[in-house]
Amino acid sequence: MRLVDCIIKNGFLLRIDENDSILPNTSLVIHENKILDFGSDDHMKNMYQSDHIIDAKGCFVMPGFINAHTHLPMTYFRGLADDLPLKVWLENYIWPNEARFLSPEFVYDAALHGCAELIKNGITLFNDMYFYGREIAKASIKAGMKAIISEVALDYSVANCHNSEENFNYLIENIQMFKNNPLIDFSIGPHSVYACSTDTLKKCKAQADKLNCLVHMHLSETEFEVNHCLQNFKLRPVDYLNDLGLLDNRLIIAHGVWLNDSEINLLKKKNVSVILNTESNMKLASGFAPVYKYCQADVNLCLGTDSVASNNNLSMFDEMCLTAKIHKCLNSDPSFLTARDIIHMATIQSAKALGKDNECGSIEIGKNADIIILNSNSVESYPYYHPYSHIVYCMNQKNVQTVIIHGKTVMENGSLTTLDENDILNKASYYQNKIKEGL
Repeated sequence: MRLVDCIIKNGFLLRIDENDSILPNTSLVIHENKILDFGSDDHMKNMYQSDHIIDAKGCFVMPGFINAHTHLPMTYFRGLADDLPLKVWLENYIWPNEARFLSPEFVYDAALHGCAELIKNGITLFNDMYFYGREIAKASIKAGMKAIISEVALDYSVANCHNSEENFNYLIENIQMFKNNPLIDFSIGPHSVYACSTDTLKKCKAQADKLNCLVHMHLSETEFEVNHCLQNFKLRPVDYLNDLGLLDNRLIIAHGVWLNDSEINLLKKKNVSVILNTESNMKLASGFAPVYKYCQADVNLCLGTDSVASNNNLSMFDEMCLTAKIHKCLNSDPSFLTARDIIHMATIQSAKALGKDNECGSIEIGKNADIIILNSNSVESYPYYHPYSHIVYCMNQKNVQTVIIHGKTVMENGSLTTLDENDILNKASYYQNKIKEGL
């Protein structure tokens, strides 16, 4: 028998592979951070033994969710300013408070809090966009989270950078500093077409090509943004980016609400992925993304929560359920966006968008062991007949029992193993009082 790091036994294994394989009474074997093997319980118990055996009886075992668009350190701004238009929300509340409070310590503490919430929601990888990316990386490593961290590029001085050159230098330093850490990657995050000049966007593209990293930006989130682009550049946002050479498979755009048919077809042609942020867009009344047209054009779609300042949580369960239901209703078609479609958006399609589909997003031998165990043994989530629909339409954060990231258990039986929740809550209370004093 071979001694291995961990065996998850008795589970319903949801592989999220091309056949959507669902394997009952299956054991998953983890060794040296990777998925080593899986198969029937009877077969696996004769091949492997481990000091760490997790009994997943009555549970779904699946790849962890991927939150493809976050602003994690905004955790401390949760509920700070609600029920406002995006422009007012940003300019009158969020940006002034960021100017007042942002510091390396603030970002680290808020990101650590956010990591705890991500883990509790079964999220094993997040794609972030914010400032002080080095501190976000340190918090992620402390929590055991995987992250792709976009350092925001803007045309004006903010947080730790005064111009795009400082931003790029800081990014390069971070890439070098964390290059050997398997949990962390960095990317470039031009904020938007209205907050970045043409020159800044061109520089972002040149740096992304040079560093071989992603470009992660907001695009066509509001009608205002589209009108601004037309007024200033005589082009719609997607066409404008295409003229600048930014459209390729390195670009991943968040929101994509106000696109026309021509823009959607261009995104497909250039292999650009779109991150849907349904709850945030609804709460800020930004509109509904043209998901039906995206699907018709076969654009790769994934899911993000956006920040808790505009959502107000990091729940992939909420995002999946609401996205599916809203777009069924908008298209008068209950068969549109099946539970299977939505789960693929939250796993393998997000992995593809982030260039990580050879590492995570599905259960395959040799992929990283980024695994979640969802417990269905409760009154409100039993019985079940179809695991995919059960996850999307019935389950929530409370069903997340165990989370394994890169082979390390970061939550087991509902308890975090890498972070102290009381410390996190005490820190949040401290910052809450400071922010309230400044309002």
